[in-house]
Amino acid sequence: MEIYDRVAKVVAPKKIKLKAAEADLSNLMDTLNKKRAELAAVEKKLEDMTNTLQAMKDKKEQLEYNVDLCGKKLIRAEKLIGGLGGEKTRWTDAAKELQKIYDNLIGDILISAGVIAYLGPFTSSFRDDITTAWVKLCL
Repeated sequence: MEIYDRVAKVVAPKKIKLKAAEADLSNLMDTLNKKRAELAAVEKKLEDMTNTLQAMKDKKEQLEYNVDLCGKKLIRAEKLIGGLGGEKTRWTDAAKELQKIYDNLIGDILISAGVIAYLGPFTSSFRDDITTAWVKLCL
């Protein structure tokens, strides 16, 4: 029994230190787990931000491509419009000429019908004189 008492006196302070160390360990493990959770949250946030950054870089690249494409289209459109400027003048002149012909069409038909119906048996110079007179009357 005496040996037990001596051993108990030696072991008792060690048991108290063990319980204190286990309590400290438990507190430190709780703190460690909290820090690990915070680290996991920060890593998740970092991953989300990295994904967002990559998405924004891709979007920026796409927008730069679109800007370049629009610039090229604008240059081509300006060249086309510049080239068509002369065509507009030509088409306007052609339209005016066609309108003039259309406006004179009735008179031309009238004179042609008169020449065919009435001037066939006459000489060429007489036909020219009569045709000129009819044109003056139509104007």
